Amino acid sequence: MSLQNLSVHADESTANVSDMSIRELIGALTATEDRLRHLPTFVPIGGRLVTNPERRLLLRHQRLVIASLRRRRALLRLPVAGS
Repeated sequence: MSLQNLSVHADESTANVSDMSIRELIGALTATEDRLRHLPTFVPIGGRLVTNPERRLLLRHQRLVIASLRRRRALLRLPVAGS
């Protein structure tokens, strides 16, 4: 998979985070953490050992999912109008 394909995939998943239900967000977080667990931290690119670009994208996606879950939690804690 090329770096270009990785960035396109990450952008698509980022756009979808705001539309996900809480259950879908938890599933996305679980899948992301599973992928991170099995992904090498460093990869050879151009004869050098560098941080895996897919890992950076997955960490970004993980932060977005966690932020979305936190926003949902904050919204659920707001008092209901008229109560």
